[in-house]
Amino acid sequence: MDDEHARREVDERVRAALAPDDAASRRVAARALAGEEVAEPRRPLFAGVTIALVVVCLAAIAVVVLSRSRVVAPARDRPSTLAITGRGSVLVVESADGRRWIVGPPARGSGGSYVIVVPQ
Repeated sequence: MDDEHARREVDERVRAALAPDDAASRRVAARALAGEEVAEPRRPLFAGVTIALVVVCLAAIAVVVLSRSRVVAPARDRPSTLAITGRGSVLVVESADGRRWIVGPPARGSGGSYVIVVPQ
């Protein structure tokens, strides 16, 4: 099976179809040899749009991060520790800044089971 002849024929047809005509070859050679400054091709429009989208996304991320960091209260505003002690039926809760809450048993004869905390 000798298909070498068919390969050459296909190759010749492809080369003939893709070969530029003489006028185009002269025009390209003349422009290349002219030595004139050729303007750089402009960037496609989508490159500018892509850069703008990246900038907008980064700005949105920065806004979210900054707003989240301001929502959290600093740790120094929160009491760091609570001391809870119980003496009989009375419970005393004391914070590090000196505030104290005393929780006692509900009053006798009350209908509900609510506990009232009174800061002292």
